[in-house]
Amino acid sequence: MEALNFRSLIIFSAFLHVLLIVYGEWQDTHMEVRYTDVDYFVFSDVAALVVAGKSPYKRSTYRYSPLIAYILAPNSFIHRSWGKFLFSASDLLVGYFIRSILKLRGVPENLSIYSVIVWLFNPFTFTIGTRGNCEPIICAIILWIILCIMRAQTHWLFWGYMLEFKGKQVFLQLWAASLLFFAANTYVMITIILRHTYSPVFKRLASILQIVNRADPSFRGQIQPPWILLNSTAVWTSRRLETKKGVVSDEMLRGVQNKHRSRDSRIG
Repeated sequence: MEALNFRSLIIFSAFLHVLLIVYGEWQDTHMEVRYTDVDYFVFSDVAALVVAGKSPYKRSTYRYSPLIAYILAPNSFIHRSWGKFLFSASDLLVGYFIRSILKLRGVPENLSIYSVIVWLFNPFTFTIGTRGNCEPIICAIILWIILCIMRAQTHWLFWGYMLEFKGKQVFLQLWAASLLFFAANTYVMITIILRHTYSPVFKRLASILQIVNRADPSFRGQIQPPWILLNSTAVWTSRRLETKKGVVSDEMLRGVQNKHRSRDSRIG
């Protein structure tokens, strides 16, 4: 019943949004003062430029992200009110996110419903999207970020989309920051590998392969080539045979070691 009540609120709010969009079209046609926001006409112009294969920034006074121009491209071939329906749908999505956040916080269902009503039927909020303002999309992105944080999911990219809709081109900085973060992680991983004798992750591997059991101290902590690993493995195998069966003599062990040392000298 509670879910049905929430669904009824969404449907009724959607009906009001559609009614206001239709009324806005009538007011724009018959009255001097227009219902539609002036920025929406700019959005429609840049959408037409994008459909024509041109840059959206050829339209003067356009200061927003090109993403808006692309998502409003259907304004040119479906209906000029496409963007209003899209922004109104984002407004409804905000109501859904509000309820989801409150449920994660353990808020009672009736209080969650009241909070959704405050948003969905607020005259100040539901007229923003129906007038053609993109702020509902920004609100939806912000709440989606909050949901991602609460669910421990990736959310950093959504901050970039939010700033893009506000007219701040930040994706270059975001990708540069991600590359810097990747480089830092790579450096840390290489440092751990180079100094594996101090890392508990590699101590077991080092003890098995006998990599660190070399006479040259400068060799410790370096990445060994494959033939060194083979040499160390052979020595370790010989010692295992000697300790387990007692059939490997010192002469045989020295012969195996000399054989691999001569191989190392030839390769070097």
